[in-house]
Amino acid sequence: MATLELPDSLRPVLDAVVAVSGGYEGVYLVGGSVRDILLEEPNFDVDVVVEGDAIALARGLADELGGRVRAHKQFGTAVVLYGEDERVDVVTARSETYHAPAVLPTVEPGSIGEDLHRRDFTINAMAVSLKGENLGQLVDPFGGREDLEAGRIRILHDRSFIDDPTRILRAIRYEDRYGFRMDDETVRLARECIATGHVGDLSGARLRDELEALLEEGDVSHAIPRLAELGAQKEIHAHVVADDETVRLFDRLRVLNKEYGLGIPVWRLGFEALGRKLPPGEIVEWLDRLKIRRPDADQIEHAITEGPRLAEDLDGSAADVALAAERHDPDAPLFALALTDSPRLHEYFERLRGTRLEISGADLADLGLGESPRVGEILAEVRRRKLNGELDGRESELEAARELLG
Repeated sequence: MATLELPDSLRPVLDAVVAVSGGYEGVYLVGGSVRDILLEEPNFDVDVVVEGDAIALARGLADELGGRVRAHKQFGTAVVLYGEDERVDVVTARSETYHAPAVLPTVEPGSIGEDLHRRDFTINAMAVSLKGENLGQLVDPFGGREDLEAGRIRILHDRSFIDDPTRILRAIRYEDRYGFRMDDETVRLARECIATGHVGDLSGARLRDELEALLEEGDVSHAIPRLAELGAQKEIHAHVVADDETVRLFDRLRVLNKEYGLGIPVWRLGFEALGRKLPPGEIVEWLDRLKIRRPDADQIEHAITEGPRLAEDLDGSAADVALAAERHDPDAPLFALALTDSPRLHEYFERLRGTRLEISGADLADLGLGESPRVGEILAEVRRRKLNGELDGRESELEAARELLG
């Protein structure tokens, strides 16, 4: 059995685990941690599986590391927090039983073999022993190391996607992240799962989480068209479009978002690009099904519905465009800018967005105007002139107000 050389960065954890693992049948580094070590990824999570009481092991580990434990007794899991920002996730080895497609499984304590069998892909179904006498020994029952070297994404068994259709989106995400590809059999099983509607059986929240993770991955030039190639886009929504135009629009939205420091979540821009052709009457229902928070859902809806309208109505003055843009700021005007590259909208984000007057209703009162609807009207007109570049500073605003007061 192969022995894996573990990185020096794990030495404090390894020493601590060796010190406390004597009474346990098996203690292992698992899943993505092993994958990333084999890929020589510099940053990886530390996920430990124990054949036995994970919480008890975590407490011993915390004592050794001078940290603290956050335990979840109902799940048999714990997190050890130590150092400035270090953590170790510890779970009890478990087996899973799926009673219906696309629903969460029933979980019971199990062996390391059962724990690896429940995982998504062979490259994530490897473990390394952290017990002193077997330290570094690789457990690879499904050929994950060979698949990793071949750049291959392969599921563990024929029902894997049916049990958990989110694995299809995760496979696409790994294809993008590592430049890997699903093997032919995995692709065939993914298509069958999608064709039988099991992706649509997922809860909205689970589908949303996987889509958000995919869109946040980075370069999605492969991932988005891959959704369409496999047929998954129609399971997200009948009118979602996952094509090269979607990729270009998403890329442009991300560039502009960063350029103007808007801080819009990248996944939200991705939903806007994917959903750009949804009929207006179906957008809210789609976002509700995905359990997207109302503030984010409103911005996505406005980008899809109001962004194109704004893009078609850019012939007015700078003030006209700015006033229209700020009604649904920031997503709708950003969407319009991505569609048009309009100088007016560039000006909005560069100079006009958030323009405030230096005068207020109190200044109008000093000029002799009491409480009146005219206060709002005059301030609005002064702001419109300021947006058009006609005013500069408090004194010019006061002069414009005096003129409007007659």
